[in-house]
Amino acid sequence: MLAIIGGIISLIGGILLLFGGKLICGLPVYMWDDFLICLKGTISIGFVLGGIIAVGAGISALKDKIKTAEKN
Repeated sequence: MLAIIGGIISLIGGILLLFGGKLICGLPVYMWDDFLICLKGTISIGFVLGGIIAVGAGISALKDKIKTAEKN
């Protein structure tokens, strides 16, 4: 139960920080632009790492196919 309450508080806090636009201690708390920049970097890195993993899996599959063809 405590985890659910903590999760709800964190969710509300995160939404306020992303979309709030209010001032806390005189500082603007609007992080949507920063979030989008971080998301763009994360997506591009994800594509690069995913491509590397896919190439490695493809090479491994080709090696397995060659090994099974040699056995027959």
